[in-house]
Amino acid sequence: MSMSANSGDAADSETPLNIVLVMADQLSAFATSPYGNSDVLTPNMAELARRGTLFERAYCNSPLCSPSRASLMTGRLPGDIPVNDNFEELPASIPTFAHHLRRSGYRTVLSGKMHFVGPDQLHGFEERLTTDIYPSDLRGAQDWEALGDPPRPPAVRAGRPMAAMVPAAGPVPWSAQLDYDEEVQFRALERLRHFARREDSAQPWFLCVSFTQPHDPYAPAQEYWDRYEGRELEVPRRPEGGWPLTVWDEWVNAFQGVDLVDTSDEVVRRLRRAYYGMVSYIDDKLGEIIAEIERLGQSERTVIILTSDHGDMVGEHGMFFKRTFREWSSRVPLIFAGPGIGQGESVGHPVSLIDLFPTIVSLAGATEDAPLDQCASDRPGQDLLAVGSSPRPVIIDYNANGVIATTRTVIDGRWKYVYVHGREQLLYDLESDRDELIDVSASVANQEVMARLRAVCFDGWDPQVTQAQILRGQRHRAFIGESLAKGVVHEWDHQPFFDARRQHMRRPAGEAWDRSYVDQGNPLLGGG
Repeated sequence: MSMSANSGDAADSETPLNIVLVMADQLSAFATSPYGNSDVLTPNMAELARRGTLFERAYCNSPLCSPSRASLMTGRLPGDIPVNDNFEELPASIPTFAHHLRRSGYRTVLSGKMHFVGPDQLHGFEERLTTDIYPSDLRGAQDWEALGDPPRPPAVRAGRPMAAMVPAAGPVPWSAQLDYDEEVQFRALERLRHFARREDSAQPWFLCVSFTQPHDPYAPAQEYWDRYEGRELEVPRRPEGGWPLTVWDEWVNAFQGVDLVDTSDEVVRRLRRAYYGMVSYIDDKLGEIIAEIERLGQSERTVIILTSDHGDMVGEHGMFFKRTFREWSSRVPLIFAGPGIGQGESVGHPVSLIDLFPTIVSLAGATEDAPLDQCASDRPGQDLLAVGSSPRPVIIDYNANGVIATTRTVIDGRWKYVYVHGREQLLYDLESDRDELIDVSASVANQEVMARLRAVCFDGWDPQVTQAQILRGQRHRAFIGESLAKGVVHEWDHQPFFDARRQHMRRPAGEAWDRSYVDQGNPLLGGG
């Protein structure tokens, strides 16, 4: 890998780097222009890639919100935390990269979604400028054993499938997701301006700006729907005889009720127009953040990272949403730009979101002290920007709704190995079969590859033990969730606080650090 400077070089400068992590939700790499999609309009993502380094094959470590984000924050595989689904607690005792940065003197701030479950809604962030978009409690855990085979949740059985969002895709005057993302952007830009005005501006900061779009439902504002007027959007080419479905495919489609709704080419094209409109909305927000950093004179000391927690199938392989090992669901954009980052460069080997932990810590020059984490083996990622970093197999764990047995996927170079406990193991050659249509696991010529990837899959992992733990955890969380919903309910959701007595031109209320307006005592900046 060729870099103009590695992260260590950048971190060794006299002034520590500021870092902005911009996250979308459910954004497939394949749905962006820097990754080759000529249908979607994402000029700011393309410009970020032009002036930075793009990782061509970045994977999430679980194609679902909470497990993927917990994995990103802790640098551990979801099953090792464990956070297996959207209703499992991330323990407060597990270090995140935010703890490392904060311990090393960084201001750590989160604006937007991180889908933390449990009473700790900060996990190392010093400030959280918004609440989360989803509840933080345990209610919602589903029991695999009660769903049937293939799994059908009660809503699908009652004729209310999740997949009803597919034919319903289209523009709206406004939505809850737009409400949320507008607040996320407002608070993020506000905090960037506060950072730039601080007298102690030498203190470095980390800001995560995490949006909820283009997550379903596929409902862009009319403006973004109109951007695609007259554009002939490509839809997936259906193989003659239909898509070959694995057990995993059948499970996910049944869980989502895909068989109960219209999925014709016309519907998929409309879905993509709506989804791409939401992607363009995120692209606009990225552009606003970059422009504000430049306007405030912070570009020379700020690294910008763009990524997502997972992708979306948007009709590929006859599938929708996420929850699958397939490329559109598991591949995410990952772009770095800023001081010390190679410009116009790309990295072709597979990487994953667990690599962000050591990369961000290294960019910040924050030492990973042993007292914080004695078990380095629990964090299998590597610094993506370090000179000499070499390809490693990528592991994707998925043990959440949509499947009814534990699964693990291993990507190594051109090969993708898929294991579904007690059901099947698959092998795809992504170099010759980009659409993942042909399982080549039975080929005699591939048995050495199968043996090697199977060994990686099972290294330190017992699927039978994992499955037993997951089933037990599902029952425990369902019980606790039902219990805590009785009597006096105490929500864990984050409540952001802004003290109006200390905002704007009002006098300071004391010497305590002001979380909402930092300049009341500085007459040069309008305070005093």
